[in-house]
Amino acid sequence: MEQNESIEHVSQLRQECAEYRQRSPHPSRPYLTASVDLATWLDVHRLFESLKISPVDVASDVEDSLLAIQAEGLTDLCLYVRNTAAMDNSNQDVASDAGIVDDVRRTISDMAQREMSCSEAMRCATVSAQALSNLITGNRRLQQSLVEQELTTSVSTIDTVFCYLLASISSQTNTAGLVLLLNCLKDNSKTTALLCDTEAGRLIANKVGVLFGDNENDESDTKTMLYVILSQIIECGKLDMLLGGESEVLAYGYLDALAVYCNEHSAAAEYEKVISKDLVAALTDVLSKSHTVLVHAWEGTADALSPEHDTSGNADMDGIMDAHRCLAAIVSILGTITTDGSASIISWLLECETMHMVIALLGLLNKHLPRIETAQERQHNLPTNGADPDNTESIKRLFMFKCDLIRIIGNIGHTSTAAQDLVRELGGLSLVLDHMKIDDNHPFIKEYAIVALKGLLHNNRASQDFVREMNVVEAAQNPELAKAGLQAFVNDDGHVSVKRAASDTKAENH
Repeated sequence: MEQNESIEHVSQLRQECAEYRQRSPHPSRPYLTASVDLATWLDVHRLFESLKISPVDVASDVEDSLLAIQAEGLTDLCLYVRNTAAMDNSNQDVASDAGIVDDVRRTISDMAQREMSCSEAMRCATVSAQALSNLITGNRRLQQSLVEQELTTSVSTIDTVFCYLLASISSQTNTAGLVLLLNCLKDNSKTTALLCDTEAGRLIANKVGVLFGDNENDESDTKTMLYVILSQIIECGKLDMLLGGESEVLAYGYLDALAVYCNEHSAAAEYEKVISKDLVAALTDVLSKSHTVLVHAWEGTADALSPEHDTSGNADMDGIMDAHRCLAAIVSILGTITTDGSASIISWLLECETMHMVIALLGLLNKHLPRIETAQERQHNLPTNGADPDNTESIKRLFMFKCDLIRIIGNIGHTSTAAQDLVRELGGLSLVLDHMKIDDNHPFIKEYAIVALKGLLHNNRASQDFVREMNVVEAAQNPELAKAGLQAFVNDDGHVSVKRAASDTKAENH
């Protein structure tokens, strides 16, 4: 009898909630007023309180049997809140004064924890997220209050409405969570800073980074929302803090977003606003981790790609894939921000020893990724660990990073004598010269090397002399030039040129 009475009572409350839903303003009901007074909001608050669900760990069988009805009633209330807050922003403050914001926050938590066992709860979680988003949209005070309460007063770092929504098994709930987060952060530096400065906030930001990195549909609305959220973090100057918190090479989502941002803001005056010395240091640290992954994968034998040594059983394909993703993003970032020769950025790249890692990576790739003369014979020995074709393709794409790294070296050395000298001292000049050969794996790598060499030798007598001493003619010569009766040499101004071989010249004079 007691259970039946409870069901009857909750059903009556459910009917009251349905009436509120029908009374809510909506484009299909233009005759309904959107203005809601405090008394009405307090009555809505009463219904939220009456339908409150006990915590998961103390829920009884009786309460479980009522869950579907309660969830339906709460869904109706949240639809009322969602529609009313969307139609008239003046309702937001009055609703907040009546306790509605806290009611909806609690509803999200309660429903998200029950979505696996109750489809009504899953739908309620989505609608309640939409309601909360509409309550705070355009209201800086409520945005700030919500973010502060969620990120600083939660019982644990995962007990926030943002975490519940982003961890949902429902894609609709995930989307509603992203919209809520975006509405809290967009053009609001205070809330964005709070996201990055708190442990709970960083957990949310990391989830957004992973989602962005794993979403391959660049045209999807979800990808766009993820990017806008990460752009807020980038423009707030907090990305270095998030990258610094990564213990492993798993930050490719953040890096992908920064690469897109730099490409979209490719003028020096634009990307200089977000690039800092701390961010350069963080990028260098990720480069170092990527380098370590590749060394561990390839340096276990004298020649990791040689026919005599099979590394397929030892290769850490997950690690190599992560390293590849990070490298792809970072070389794109460095290639963009060094194009204009920004003095401050080049200075940071030198101070943070970024060039050390760029040259070390080029040397590692040059050592273990063969040129075309042997590539076709040895390609099958690339470490695949029995993985799918995508993993094998990822390894092959490492070949292309050599062009990118040479380009970065040339960009940095073009206007900085200090950078030119450092490249020479670290062996980078020799590496660039070594790539002035035709290689079908990189159809244009020779051209990249020539352009980089011009920048590295520009107005630098020491580097010019270094090239002469190591016999640049032999270093730059290639079979195709020899067949054509041509040879390469360095002019007095340090420029590389090609002329007819001396023996041919003598033959013509006789």
